[in-house]
Amino acid sequence: MLERIRRGVRLRTVSEAPSSAKRDPKKTAVTRLGQAVKSAGGGGDFEDSPVDLAEIGRAYYTDSYIRRAVDKHSALMFKNGWELSGKNDQAVEYVWTRLKLMAEGTGQSIDSLLQEIADNLILYGNAYVVKARAKNNSNPSGLTATGYTSNKPVAGYFVLPTQQVTISRDDVGKIIAYQQSSGSGNGVEFKPEDIIHFAYRKPSGRAYGVPFIYNALDDVKLLRQIEENVARLIYRNLFPLYLYKVGIDKPGFEATEEEIEDLREEIRNIPVDGALVVPERHNIEVVGSQGQAIDANGYLKYFRERVFSGLGVSDTIMGISGTANKSTSDNQSSDLNDTVKDFQKTFADVAKFAIINELLFEGGYDPTLNPDDEIDFVFHEIEFDAKIKRENHVVQLFMQNSIVFEEMRQLLGYDIQVDESRLYTNMFNASSATGDAGTEGTEAAANQGNNKDQPENQNGKQTSPGKPKTSETSSKSASVSENTKLTEQAQLVNLSETLQVGEFTKKVEHHWLETMEDVQVRVRRNEDTDMITSFTTGLISGLIRDQVNPFVERAFLHGFQEGLIQMGNDLTKIQSGDIQVAVSKHNKSFERLMNDITRLVSSCYEKENPAAHITHSFTANRYRIGFIAKRIAYEAYNYGIALSAEKSKRDRVYVKHKPNCCKKCLTASSEIILSDGWREQIPPHHTNCECTIVLNNKEVI
Repeated sequence: MLERIRRGVRLRTVSEAPSSAKRDPKKTAVTRLGQAVKSAGGGGDFEDSPVDLAEIGRAYYTDSYIRRAVDKHSALMFKNGWELSGKNDQAVEYVWTRLKLMAEGTGQSIDSLLQEIADNLILYGNAYVVKARAKNNSNPSGLTATGYTSNKPVAGYFVLPTQQVTISRDDVGKIIAYQQSSGSGNGVEFKPEDIIHFAYRKPSGRAYGVPFIYNALDDVKLLRQIEENVARLIYRNLFPLYLYKVGIDKPGFEATEEEIEDLREEIRNIPVDGALVVPERHNIEVVGSQGQAIDANGYLKYFRERVFSGLGVSDTIMGISGTANKSTSDNQSSDLNDTVKDFQKTFADVAKFAIINELLFEGGYDPTLNPDDEIDFVFHEIEFDAKIKRENHVVQLFMQNSIVFEEMRQLLGYDIQVDESRLYTNMFNASSATGDAGTEGTEAAANQGNNKDQPENQNGKQTSPGKPKTSETSSKSASVSENTKLTEQAQLVNLSETLQVGEFTKKVEHHWLETMEDVQVRVRRNEDTDMITSFTTGLISGLIRDQVNPFVERAFLHGFQEGLIQMGNDLTKIQSGDIQVAVSKHNKSFERLMNDITRLVSSCYEKENPAAHITHSFTANRYRIGFIAKRIAYEAYNYGIALSAEKSKRDRVYVKHKPNCCKKCLTASSEIILSDGWREQIPPHHTNCECTIVLNNKEVI
């Protein structure tokens, strides 16, 4: 299998889609066995969901805890995006094309459609998608689409209101029809092949999935009832009762009816912020709960935690920090992530089986019998810490010789076929590693048996002149060998220094970091993104362009002069137009980088922490500055050498590769004929390429 993958498959255009053998899914269907578990209700032969989905909807739109918990699950599902993954790039391209055409035809984007399905699945435990069939051949020319589950291909998808759908099944559970009814008039029936049913945790024999919030509804009702009683208790004790006593229980000091009536009248007329002045025979008491009312805090906390447990969330996730530390919060977030991944698994399984596979069959592919045509619906990881730990574990298994290279890449989710020359070590450290390996091998052989911890009193220290130690002799020999092997590498390093690649990179990186700081300040002030990009990223673009022109011109002139020196020709002169041609190609060399950073800055307010997003965006793209600088310097230098040869009436130049050069460079032509279009053939062939133009083919390796 590995050999087949290494050979590769030629990518085909959409119009070249294969025409697989037509298979009728109805003929391959297997008859169900056993009896179905049916629920009561529904019109005719249609059965209702055993769960009152209308109540679920009311709870979502009226209760804040349920709304927030459901929204948290729904938002996490597509937080980091998704993709279609398959070995056959043409099949993936075909499915993407069909989905984009559907989005154009239905007026609803793909992401919006999938999010709507996920919202229904999480809230109701069920989601229904109806297929709209193409009435005629409305597909663009060259796009194959032949009906698979029906005579007509799918032209679009629409989500039905979940609480309005009922299902009709026979005694063994085979679905006969779906019906949507709004309660008034006759409902609309759909054939089973025209409906895609997403169901979460559907019990065996049942027709419907069960909403995950269903078990928490009673707890929510009880919590809200307790909260209502507490509110009444607060209201009851918010305004205290004043008890006025007139007179004392001693003879001659009793209160009279007239005195009581006068005091009652005074109390009625007293202002809100007024007070009474009374003699010693009068006494005023404030009657309250006096600490005898029940403390409901413990009950509220218990039932709130019970509700959160049923909804699959925690206090910290719902915005109640309490005394939870970071470790506890991370563990609680992990529980939520596990629940969301369970929803993602259900969603991806149905999307692959009922949507992607049907589109593939309609396009002539066969994901069932041809594994290469299989396409998976893949959610991007939502738990980065867990992903990093898992990937580090897989890499550690490889480093400890527990798994092979192909198994490691497969466990990491990457294609096992890879150009190993493009790996980091082979791109940047191959040459130096080769030189160091020879030196280390020589030193290891020379130092065998030497004890580094040998005491000085055991002939471990030479105190008088005489014959040098073996290690010193070996060190000198190794040094000579190292110098010989690193000569060509040093020449490449010296060329980079001569072209001032490092100095130019530092200047641009300085502007880059200043721009990052300026953008961070403006983001913290919540300035408009259009204003930020115009004053910051737009400014750095101009600064970089001002630096690029003299940098490229210097590299080009150095290359032109080097070519004349190699030919011993000091008569050929350069024209001003030649310099303009050399510089003009690189005026927009940093344009793609600036477009990327502008796009990232424009989306900063969509992130949870905009300032951190700015720091990450600039830091993550900073490395590209050095790559771009090196590429344009070498290209201008090589162009200068080749142009000097052309002006000296040479008909060809040669490409000199660095030691341990990559496969891409070695497979490229080592001889360039100076005819039309020769400039497009000169190196560098890729990022960080150090191949150079020479005029003598004896220097080519």
